[in-house]
Amino acid sequence: MKTAAFVGNPNAGKTAWINALSDAGFEVGNWPGVTVERKQAQVQWGSEKLTLIDLPGIYDLQKTNNEEQITQDFLESQPVDCLINVLDATHLQRALRLTLKLRMLQIPMILIFNFYDEVLKNGIEIDAVKLSRRLACPILCVSAFDKQAVGQVKETILAMLKEPFSGYRPLLTQPLEEAWVRQVNTLQLAQPFASSLALQKQAYMQLCEAQPQAMHQALYQAIDSLMSHVRQDPQRRLLKTRRIDAVLLHRIWGLPLLLAMSFAMLMLIYNGSSPYVGWLNQLTLWMQHGCQLLLAGVPAWLRSLVCDGLLAGIGSVLSFLPLMAFLYFFLGLLEESGYMARIAFLMDRLMRPFGCSGKAFVSLLLGLGCNVPAVMATRVIEEESSRRRTALVVPLISCGARLPIYLLFAAAFFPGQGGVIVFTLYGLSLVSALVLSLILSLPEQRRQPWMVLELPVYRRPSLKVVFNKVRQEVKNYTRKAMTVVMLAMTVLWGLTYFPSGEITTSYAAQFGKAASVIYQPLGFGTQWPLVASLPGSIAAKETVVGFLASVLRDKVEAPLDFAQESKNLVLGLGEAVKNSVVHLADFSQEGQDAGLISEIGRLFDDPLGKLRAYSFLVYCLFSIPCIMTLNALRQEYGTKLMLKSIAIMVLLPYGMSLILFQLGRLLYWLSMIR
Repeated sequence: MKTAAFVGNPNAGKTAWINALSDAGFEVGNWPGVTVERKQAQVQWGSEKLTLIDLPGIYDLQKTNNEEQITQDFLESQPVDCLINVLDATHLQRALRLTLKLRMLQIPMILIFNFYDEVLKNGIEIDAVKLSRRLACPILCVSAFDKQAVGQVKETILAMLKEPFSGYRPLLTQPLEEAWVRQVNTLQLAQPFASSLALQKQAYMQLCEAQPQAMHQALYQAIDSLMSHVRQDPQRRLLKTRRIDAVLLHRIWGLPLLLAMSFAMLMLIYNGSSPYVGWLNQLTLWMQHGCQLLLAGVPAWLRSLVCDGLLAGIGSVLSFLPLMAFLYFFLGLLEESGYMARIAFLMDRLMRPFGCSGKAFVSLLLGLGCNVPAVMATRVIEEESSRRRTALVVPLISCGARLPIYLLFAAAFFPGQGGVIVFTLYGLSLVSALVLSLILSLPEQRRQPWMVLELPVYRRPSLKVVFNKVRQEVKNYTRKAMTVVMLAMTVLWGLTYFPSGEITTSYAAQFGKAASVIYQPLGFGTQWPLVASLPGSIAAKETVVGFLASVLRDKVEAPLDFAQESKNLVLGLGEAVKNSVVHLADFSQEGQDAGLISEIGRLFDDPLGKLRAYSFLVYCLFSIPCIMTLNALRQEYGTKLMLKSIAIMVLLPYGMSLILFQLGRLLYWLSMIR
C-alpha cells in the first residue's frame, strides 16, 4: 500500500482536502510520544490502495516545535511515495518557503494552490504554468469545496505515483548550484551504491550546514523570483479583513464584543438544543416501557439492570448529545471564520497579568467542549513553564460534559434563568482558572515573552467542514458514553440495587448517608443522592445525571397504550425541530425531562434551596476531572503534574462551595434580622 502525505502551513486547508478525498473516513490518534493529533485515512481509488496522512501544520523544517519535529521525522524515517503540499494561494510568498525546503527532501510532490476561488475574487493573477515549470511540480489551482477539483486531485496523485522520479534540482544562484553539483559528485565517489536521490538530498543538507547565510539568502531570492509570476494588490486582498478587524479588534470595544458574543453563543447552545434533549428523554422512556413489556417474565434484578440501570442511566447521558453538537458547531464556526485566533490576540492583554499569553486562552476556550483536546492544545505555547501552568488550570474550565448537570439543576431551581446560571458558572470557571494561573506564576516573578500569532484572513465558514468536525466530536463523545460511562453506570446501578433491591438501603445509600456529614457545611450534604453521585463523575461527568435519574425516578411501569406512546414519539420529533428554531432566542425555553426536573426540585424545599443547589453545581464545576483528562495530563506532562492536578481539584471544590454556602447563608440571616 502506498502512502501520500499532506503537508503545509497551518490554516492552509490540509484537513479539508483529506476530508474531501476520504469522505471524512479518517482515523484520529496521536503521534508517538506526544499528544499532537494524528489523522490518516485508508482509501482505494480504482485498483490503487493508498494511506493518506495529514501531517501537522508547519512553517519550516527546523524542528523548533513538536509539529516540525513530527513532520520532519516522519518524512525522513517513513516511506512516503508522494507529498501533497497544500498552499494558501492568497499567501503564496509565505507558503513557498516551506515548498522549496520540501522539494529538497527528494520526494515526488504535487502542489495544491488552495482557496483559488478567493484568488479570483481578489483579482490575484497566478501564472501556474510558469511556476510549475520552475518548480518541476504539477500545480493544481483549486478549492477543496469544488467536487470536480476533488476528482482532478485524485487523478493527479495516481498519475504521480506511476511516473518515474529523478529528483529536484535546488533553485540556487549559479555559484551555489555549482557547489551543490560538486558535492553530489564527491558523495557519489564516496558512496557508489547509494541512490542518486539520497545523494542529492545529502549534498543539499551539507551545503546548508557549510554556508548557512548564503543558502538563507538564496532561499529568499528564489522566492522573490517565483513571486514575479504572481500579480496581486495586497491592499485589495486584505481590505475586508481590515474593515472587520477595525470593529472586532477595537482597543475599547473588542473585549466587550467578545464577551457579548460568548454570552450569545451560550444562549443559542442552550435554547437550540433543549427541545432535542426533551425528545431524547422521551425516547429513553419509550425504550424503558418497551423493555418492561419484553422482559416481564425475567428475574426482577435483570429487568431492573436493563431498565433502571443501563437504559435510564445511558439514556439520560445520550440525551445530551444535542448539547455537544451545538457546542462543537459554534466552536467550529469560530475556528473556520478566523475569529478564534483573534480571541487569543484580544485576550493576551487581559491574561498577561495572570502569567499567561493569549494563546493560553485558546486552550481554555477549547476546554468548553472537552478538557482533553484543551490539554493537548497547550503545546502551541512556546514557554515550558507557561505550558505546564495552562495544563494545570485547564480542568477548571467547565467542559461540555458538565453542562447537562447545570441545565438539569437550572431547570429545577432557576426556571427561566437557565442561560444566566450557566453563564455565571462558566464565568466563575474562567476567573478561577486565571487566579490559579496567577498564583502558580508568582514563584517565577518574571515577565512573560511576547506572543507571536498569525491572524488569518476572515473566511466564510464552510458548513461541510464544520459539520464534519461536529460529527467527529459527537462520535467520540458517543463512543465514550457507550464504553466508560456504560461500565460506570452498571457499577453504580449495582451499588444502588444491592444488597436488598431497594435504593434507600443500598450500598450507595449507605455511602452517601455516611459521607453526607462531610458535605453538610457545603449545603447539599443533607441529600445523600447528591453525595453518592460524585464518585462516579471521575469516570465521566455525565454519570451524575444518569445516577440521579436512576435513583430519583420511580421505577418504570409499562404504559397502558404503548402504540399511542410510539405515535407521540414520532410527532414529538417534529415538534422538537420546530421548537429548536422558534425558541432559539427565547431564554425561558426549558424543554427537558419534566419528571426528573420535578424530582430534583423536591430535593431542597427550604428558603436556602437555591443556594444549596448552586453550591452543588459549583462543587461539580471544580471536582476532579474525568479519567480521560487525567490521562492526557499524564501523557503530556507526566505523572507528577497529574497528581498535582488531582490534589488541587480535591481541595478547591470543597473550599469554593464552603465559602459560597456559608457566606450566602450569613447574608440570608442578616437580611432576615433587618
